[in-house]
Amino acid sequence: MVIDYNYSMIINRQNLSDKKETAEKMYYLVNRYFRDLSKFKTKKNGKIVPVTELNIIEFFDLVRSIPYRKDVKPIEVVSRPKYILKFRKSGADCKKKGILMGAYLKYNNLPYRFMSSSRKPSGRIHHVFPQIFINGKWKNLDATYSHYKPFQKKIVTNSEVL
Repeated sequence: MVIDYNYSMIINRQNLSDKKETAEKMYYLVNRYFRDLSKFKTKKNGKIVPVTELNIIEFFDLVRSIPYRKDVKPIEVVSRPKYILKFRKSGADCKKKGILMGAYLKYNNLPYRFMSSSRKPSGRIHHVFPQIFINGKWKNLDATYSHYKPFQKKIVTNSEVL
């Protein structure tokens, strides 16, 4: 797995052995670098505004508009929000989009967690996404694919909190 968490473009490589270790790095990148979001701007109502001024649905739409791009096996890639946004035209997978959503939630002091899941009959975990705790319930904020909706329920064969 490639983990990019320096201020420079130096890439630190570290093999991550399992979903637990991957989740730890995702939380680390969100918690350490969520302020990266304040450096990026986007259009809203014809004005250029920091992405941190978007409401949760607008930010979700921004993240899901990033083209989906699967990591090349066997390398898994995670990165700090700054680089995910900087190179968003290259695409991002569920981990990177999850990091962006997590960073937004952290920036706005909203409780979140990462979930892993599977839709495969075997139940083998292959996906990760964030959830937000609102109105006493955990709600999905999976922006992986452009057709996903905020708070959309999932049909899964296996899932677990990371």
